[in-house]
Amino acid sequence: MNGKLQGIIICGVTAACLVGVMAFLNSTSGKSDADSSSSSTAAVSSQDESVVILTKSSDDITSVKVSNEHGEYSVNKSESGKSTWSIPELGTLNANANAEASMISNLDGFKAKKLVEENVEDMSKYGLDKSTADLTVEYSDGTATTLHVGSVSPSNERYSYVSLDDEKTVYMVMGTKLSYYTDPVTAYANLTLLAKPSDDDWPDYGKETVTRKDLDYEMAFENNPNEIEGLSGQVMTEPIFSYLNITNSSATTHGMWGLTAQSCEVIAPDETAMKEHGLSDPFATVRLSGDGYDYTLKIGDPVYATAGDSSETTDTVSAYYCYFEGVKGVDAIYLVSADNLPWATIKAEDVITSLMTSNYLVDLKNVEVVYNGKKTVYEVESSGASTDTDSDGKTTAQVTKVTTDGKELDVDNFKTFYQYLMGCPTNEIYFTDPEGESYLTITFDRKDGKKDVMEIYKDSSRRSVVKLNGETSFRIQSTWVDTFVANMDRLLKGEAVDDNY
Repeated sequence: MNGKLQGIIICGVTAACLVGVMAFLNSTSGKSDADSSSSSTAAVSSQDESVVILTKSSDDITSVKVSNEHGEYSVNKSESGKSTWSIPELGTLNANANAEASMISNLDGFKAKKLVEENVEDMSKYGLDKSTADLTVEYSDGTATTLHVGSVSPSNERYSYVSLDDEKTVYMVMGTKLSYYTDPVTAYANLTLLAKPSDDDWPDYGKETVTRKDLDYEMAFENNPNEIEGLSGQVMTEPIFSYLNITNSSATTHGMWGLTAQSCEVIAPDETAMKEHGLSDPFATVRLSGDGYDYTLKIGDPVYATAGDSSETTDTVSAYYCYFEGVKGVDAIYLVSADNLPWATIKAEDVITSLMTSNYLVDLKNVEVVYNGKKTVYEVESSGASTDTDSDGKTTAQVTKVTTDGKELDVDNFKTFYQYLMGCPTNEIYFTDPEGESYLTITFDRKDGKKDVMEIYKDSSRRSVVKLNGETSFRIQSTWVDTFVANMDRLLKGEAVDDNY
């Protein structure tokens, strides 16, 4: 006998044994579930047992009335012509048209997985003596059918028992098909709080302010008065003036457009509901206003993530309760993912650029340094300005000469020196005005007549405070100043500049 034929025979014998074992188990075991009944088919079967229990087309539906543990609501065919369906219980809230349509289309040729039992004497064993949800489907011909949802099947938790009208026949339906009618009315709310404009329809940026209980300052963002390549189109104007890192700041400056929630919690909340969700005195408030718009986002109490499948909460905030003002149709308390709310956690240092000032070297007339009363001026000559660009937008102007006190310096070494200067650390913002006089002042004089001034004051043996254009703005390591002063001497001697501090 060849190996292939022998294998086929062995498989056939094994399959026959398995069928015999299953037949033995089915004939000797008692009923383990209410599904086992005289009307049910054999436990092991690949035959399709599905049953259509709502035979009419969804096109003929005029209304669906829902009653469940969350309350009562109805989905009605709209007579206004503005939309296909309407839910009165949503009030002025914007509805999710796709969810409404899906709820109705779900009833088209509505199928049960199978018929469980006919002529049931005790509906309580299926949870249908007191149903968890009822939906009444009304049709254009004046007829109506009510579907009752009972308990979850103990043998397969993906399914629930249902019955129709006053009939004593029980069916099994997949839970996902029933979720439309066991959910609260808030499940049909539109979760977009502010629509994101199209690429050609963005409004002019106005001003955004962020106030938070855990910060002792307010952040404000406005349009950048100078367009600078590689930097955000906005700048921070409070608590300090600073250019923004375009990568780190865009979610903060523009994240309100296109903001969506993960769920709607309370429709048209009253004062009590606002207080219960931490919104009468919010943890954070974000206001974005400009020409023709004024939006306010209130961020209330946090919701903490759970550990795996357990109900035990962790220290990680997963979402916040929020309320949005300035847009029609969003009068509700929403739960918004923490990932969509950068304003709840950011600090000024997180979004500002590492550049304390942003003066292109080719735009400078000179850099003046006064250290402990001694003045040094670096005169800069260049072939043009930063606005001189090629077809790719790159600056074509070059620094051609740098002198100090009549001595010509190596241009490349001065560029390295200037790069160190521009890298003055901005990782700690600071607002307390320093005492005494500045011991180091650096002035950037531009060809257009404008200037930036950095004044540096002693704060401690290890720290110095920086005033930028007269405003106390940063605190830096004093070692940065020590290296800067040493680099001035290296530059004059023609030695390599040190970029470590």
